Amino acid sequence: MRPLFVLLLVLVVTSVSLAPGARAEGDDPARAVAEALVERMIAAERGVKDAVYTLHRREWADGGLIPEERMAIKWRRGGDVYMRWVGERYNGREVLYSPTLTGGKLLVSTAAYVPTLTLDPKGSVAMRGNRHSVLDAGLSFPVRMVREDFELARSRPELPLTAEDLGPRVLFGESARCARVTMPKDQEPGFYAMKSEFCIADRTGLPVFFEITDRMGGQVQVVERFNFVGVKVNQGLTDADFSAENPAYNL
Repeated sequence: MRPLFVLLLVLVVTSVSLAPGARAEGDDPARAVAEALVERMIAAERGVKDAVYTLHRREWADGGLIPEERMAIKWRRGGDVYMRWVGERYNGREVLYSPTLTGGKLLVSTAAYVPTLTLDPKGSVAMRGNRHSVLDAGLSFPVRMVREDFELARSRPELPLTAEDLGPRVLFGESARCARVTMPKDQEPGFYAMKSEFCIADRTGLPVFFEITDRMGGQVQVVERFNFVGVKVNQGLTDADFSAENPAYNL
């Protein structure tokens, strides 16, 4: 009986050591890759004072996934943002927001010879056709979203988290490394997304692609997709870049 008792004891100890949340960090190489990408992205974003890039955006808004929009963006840490639509949808539209330079108001120009609108950035008019307000514009929001989901996952190790290493890709001329993470949002509503897929540029350490899948309208589907194209950081943007008086703007 003694050998049988020892065998049972070994099986019990082994099952406890392999319980969810008790695995050694190196036991999940895909998760290790995903976490390393997130940590690199967080560190890179901390060093960004300002950035210029083109954003390709699709979001779930007003009951459906809106067609892709493309915007040339200037962003400065502290919340300053200027956008000009450059794709087929809303071409020429301009948006300017600054907590100080615009008095916390959102300035919107829809066309030449049409008066500029002054809006509450979180009001119903400004939010029409948008999942996020201009306050979430810039590179910091997607980085923060993924960081907070990983922090929540680490604080709840009993919850299952699935990571996939999607390997290298080339997106818009940028070599990048990609991963996909599935969060147990049905068990913990505090997660931002059920699934997030992201690609981090080798050149900058910053995101070049984000896709968010969540439950919407009773179905699990893509609700956000962002491409950050031609990102250039720390360009020395000044107040003039976020002023309605800039002669290059139609505001």
